[in-house]
Amino acid sequence: MQRSHPYMKSGFLTELLSPKRISFIVNPKAGTNLQKHIRESVEKYLNHDQFEYGFKYTEHAGHARELALEALAEGYDIVTAVGGDGSINEVASALIGTKAILGIIPAGSGNGLAMHLGYGRDVEGAVRKLNTAQEKIIDVGLMNGRPFINLAGIGFDGLVSNMMKGSNWRGFIPYFLKSVEAGLKYTPSLCTIEMDDRVLTEKCFAITIANGPMYGYNFQIAPDARMDDGLFEVVILKDAPRWQYFAAVPATLIGKIYDAGFVEHFTTKRVRISTEGTNYTHLDGEGLVQEGDLTFEMKPKSLHILVPQQKSDWNI
Repeated sequence: MQRSHPYMKSGFLTELLSPKRISFIVNPKAGTNLQKHIRESVEKYLNHDQFEYGFKYTEHAGHARELALEALAEGYDIVTAVGGDGSINEVASALIGTKAILGIIPAGSGNGLAMHLGYGRDVEGAVRKLNTAQEKIIDVGLMNGRPFINLAGIGFDGLVSNMMKGSNWRGFIPYFLKSVEAGLKYTPSLCTIEMDDRVLTEKCFAITIANGPMYGYNFQIAPDARMDDGLFEVVILKDAPRWQYFAAVPATLIGKIYDAGFVEHFTTKRVRISTEGTNYTHLDGEGLVQEGDLTFEMKPKSLHILVPQQKSDWNI
């Protein structure tokens, strides 16, 4: 661990105002390689009077969670994911239900959660924002017991996530091309959706279970979602001619997707989805292929997170 300049060098005030310990867990393969100068950015822009810091680097899928647990055992106050939504998911999964605080440095392709919270897409800017960020407590969703922080989904977007899995070509262009390919090949399936106060049976192109409002690249799939209200926003894209899905893309950029005629949305604490055959799903953008029913449950107020100052007074 590296250390610079404690607040004071004497007695009680030294203990009271001692720097917070922050661990940076870096995914060196995330996104478009934005994180390659993270050490230099931290050295230059992090307030060393406020923080002692160290670095850990992931080597394989699932390693970020292991490193986050290691950081907890070492007594770090803040564990910061340097990567994309998948890396954030792994780090956060180790912090759920603890007092440790999640920090975020966006270094993925889409950076949906980081964009919503106000970290932006710039690594250096995000490091600066850690200096004045405020602690908030947010909800976490579970899909069949597996956590997600921002979004989970089934159908078209799950297929896109599975198609992107393992690809070394990252960024908006490959994501867009895979989305077009998936949009042309995916066949909507009949789904039974059980919520708190209703049961629907619909032929669905996609179902999003939203804790937060947006995918990467500012695509707002659930503009009414809040991360601290104990509720999911369930967004259903019903079966429709393919051109209607593509025509509605601009509406997602301005928070107007609910105006599309093929979209229904509901607020609920719990969701159960039954379909026939294979389910293409995702948790925070990480693709999964699953059989059987999917159950989504909420863990209210279960994750401490740093939110940039300019965002901290807004609903999150």
